[in-house]
Amino acid sequence: MHSFLIFSFFSCLLILSATFTAGHSVQNTPQQSLNDYVAFLNQSVDEVMNRFQLIQTYYADVKQYRNNPRQSLRLPSSGPLEEYYYQKALAADGLTPAEKQRLDESTKALWQVLTKLDQTSKALETYVRLNDYQRDNLKQSDALLNDLQKLFGQFSNDKTVFYKQIQRIYRRYQPYLPTDAYLFTEKEMEQVLQSQIQLLDSLSYYMDENGQSNWPVERVQKSMLADVKSLSTFGKAESVIGYPASSMLASFKEALQTIQDVKKRAVDDNTFAARQTTRHGNEVYLSLINHYNNDLRSWQQSFVDYSRTTKHLLAYPKFSPVFAFEAPQQQAEAVTRTAPFRDVPPAPFTIKPADKPADYATFRALTAYVEFINESLRQMNHLQLSLRNYQSTADYYRDPSPTSRRGNLTYSHDEYKVPISEFQLLQVESSHIPQPYRASINGQAEVLLSMLKEMDGLSIELIGYTSQKLYVQDHMQRSDAILDRYAYLIDAFDQKKEKLYQDVRRVHESYPLRNPSDSWQVAGKALQKTLDDDKEILFGVKAFMKGEAAQLPITDKLTADARKLIQDEYQNLAGLKRLGRNNGLCPYSPYEDIAENSLRFAEKSQVAKTKSSSYGAHPYEEFYYFFNNQLVYEYNKFSELAKSGVLKAVNQPNMFAFRRSTPTKSIPTQSEPENRSDNKPVAMTKPVSEPPVSVSVASTPTPTTNGTTILHDTVYVKQSTVDTVYIDRSGRQEYANSLKGFAANNMVLLLDVSASMDSPYKLPLLKKSIKSLLALLRPEDHISIVVYSGKARIALKPTSGSNIDEIAQVIDRLQSDGDTDGNGGIRLAYKVADKQYIRAGNNRIILATDGEFPISDETYQLVNESAGQDLYLTVFTFGRKEVKSNNLKKLASLGKGTYTHITQDNANGQLILEAQAKKVP
Repeated sequence: MHSFLIFSFFSCLLILSATFTAGHSVQNTPQQSLNDYVAFLNQSVDEVMNRFQLIQTYYADVKQYRNNPRQSLRLPSSGPLEEYYYQKALAADGLTPAEKQRLDESTKALWQVLTKLDQTSKALETYVRLNDYQRDNLKQSDALLNDLQKLFGQFSNDKTVFYKQIQRIYRRYQPYLPTDAYLFTEKEMEQVLQSQIQLLDSLSYYMDENGQSNWPVERVQKSMLADVKSLSTFGKAESVIGYPASSMLASFKEALQTIQDVKKRAVDDNTFAARQTTRHGNEVYLSLINHYNNDLRSWQQSFVDYSRTTKHLLAYPKFSPVFAFEAPQQQAEAVTRTAPFRDVPPAPFTIKPADKPADYATFRALTAYVEFINESLRQMNHLQLSLRNYQSTADYYRDPSPTSRRGNLTYSHDEYKVPISEFQLLQVESSHIPQPYRASINGQAEVLLSMLKEMDGLSIELIGYTSQKLYVQDHMQRSDAILDRYAYLIDAFDQKKEKLYQDVRRVHESYPLRNPSDSWQVAGKALQKTLDDDKEILFGVKAFMKGEAAQLPITDKLTADARKLIQDEYQNLAGLKRLGRNNGLCPYSPYEDIAENSLRFAEKSQVAKTKSSSYGAHPYEEFYYFFNNQLVYEYNKFSELAKSGVLKAVNQPNMFAFRRSTPTKSIPTQSEPENRSDNKPVAMTKPVSEPPVSVSVASTPTPTTNGTTILHDTVYVKQSTVDTVYIDRSGRQEYANSLKGFAANNMVLLLDVSASMDSPYKLPLLKKSIKSLLALLRPEDHISIVVYSGKARIALKPTSGSNIDEIAQVIDRLQSDGDTDGNGGIRLAYKVADKQYIRAGNNRIILATDGEFPISDETYQLVNESAGQDLYLTVFTFGRKEVKSNNLKKLASLGKGTYTHITQDNANGQLILEAQAKKVP
């Protein structure tokens, strides 16, 4: 009976509660109502972003249409506006009538702007769909775009004012209390968000990307450095915030780090080439907005949502873009003589043993110097390769006679970027290093940066020098002076970076270890000792190849230390878990690789050769790649895995990538023109065998160096030709260092760049083999590059031999990753070769791979049929051991090509032999 009465009582309460709820809606808190207004702002920004993307695409199409009115314009429908969040904001009931009235007025005003923007967009859509642009020559289009630009700006301003209203009301209900962990963290997030908005408000998107950039790189630098401070102090109250709200702090901080990375790229990528257009600034602007709206602000929104059970906080609105059509006109960047860097001798300092171990901030600061050096060397390598390619071409422009028959001399260094951001961040972090040391190593780093800036300035000089054809006036004198200066700078940089690295190591070693018996430290010191031995051998090989040493270095110490690494492996790594080679967190893998690779390095150094190839490549390059990729890379991987401070190692530059050649007064072109009384092109000899297949063929003429004209077919020629003679290359290893007298080449390089090619015996050797041919190419020769790693793609469209810089840059950018899709690559290669087919030319595909892959019957059939149509396939294999593949041998046999394993001995000449497969009688 008692239980029944209690049940009846609660039943009555439920009925009364339901009756009250039916007659009265539950009132929101003021913060909930304010967040409904913020939700309306965010939905409105999404609508604006949608229209912005449509305008962005449309403007680019309009620009193309003005150049080619035969094209038609398209503008997809933007769809209706979403009213849900607008109505929900107006229905908010947690505020006073006066507060609600003010906010509702702002809501309706912003909705009107958004509606007008939407209507203007739809008017433009209708205009395009009716093809009215063809009648008025885009006059109404220009007017509507101008209206949209103003509406974007008005929306952005009104949204900012509206949110400030919301913030003022919020603070009345929720005063800031620094002792409250939630309010303290909300304030931290707000300061970070506001800092990003201040930067974005100073930027803009320019629809016409052809104008010269006036991008405020200094402002981005200041913002990037401000982020460093925020990252170092953010999240102090995390431990007293409940889960899951607490987990949002780490995500917010990670998002800020991502934005800082965008800013670092923005600063470093602001190269001379990037400054010629607004494209770089546009990409940065959109990337920052994307990361702000969908990453950083999103985590702040999640923090607000998860904190609701404890504290009602205010969300932050998204950022809406603005745009202009053209950037303000800037004066062209003046190209002047580059001032030499200021060489300041490093301040000496005496190391004093520290009283206690280095903290994480100090270790991170010391690591920043190593990373700055390594990034500098990576950028310098890009520059060295550009200079090598330039020099190999420039020597042919000394004689004005052949110059008039060649294309213009060109130079670019688009891949080279001065690592300014790395240096600036290094300076900020160096505050954790004691002053006597900091002053010296900061000064050394600044000298390195000034050297990199001088290198950049010299390259900008070369761009102006070649584009204005000043080499015709001064007969390459300034070019020679610049290249001589580069040779000095590269050598001096090598010496100065080594001094800085040794000083950083001295500072690092001055701190005692927290636990000397820690396996990370024990193994790290053993690895570093062996790596030092490796570097000593590398320097000895370099000295020998420079002629500075009479013999190759002795490797007994390296061999002994590498063997000891193997013997002491389990003792040195005691207590560290072995996860296996397939786990990237396993410390055993880099440890074992360094030991084994050091033994291989010792063996290699005893058989080093000094003979250079005919084009660029030098025997030292093999040692350079091996040391950096097989030794330093593995050591730095171990350093990153270490739970205690194991300092990273620096890479070494390829000192022979660019070496000064000895210029001559007159260097002839590879093919001199024949003495003819007339200047008419020589007619091609017509085939006398089968009649040609009746098809329509579009032929593109290409002039050659001997006055003939090369005709390119867009389909295979299905008949024999008698105007060229094939060369029997069976057993032939000698080749002429010229293509004079040989047929024009249509060569498609089908390159395997899958992950398995990442080895000094594979991809570097492949690049070396290709570059051996470049200096011999003529304007009538065409090179194409198809790569297959995952999905096959064209890395280089058919490119004339007069543009070897462009070809070399593509080769240098090749990297190994992904899986193998050999069949897809072969099909694409034949398609490219087909389009560039040269009548009576040497039409050939070179398949370069490191191993067998499944080959379909369709592929075999394609190769066989194409060989009967004067299009052949050769196979090059790569690897330490000879690749024995029946499938690949069958492929080469059906393709009527050769099957060759490429080694250091034949890398320089094998591709040249393929280019000399057809002679002109």
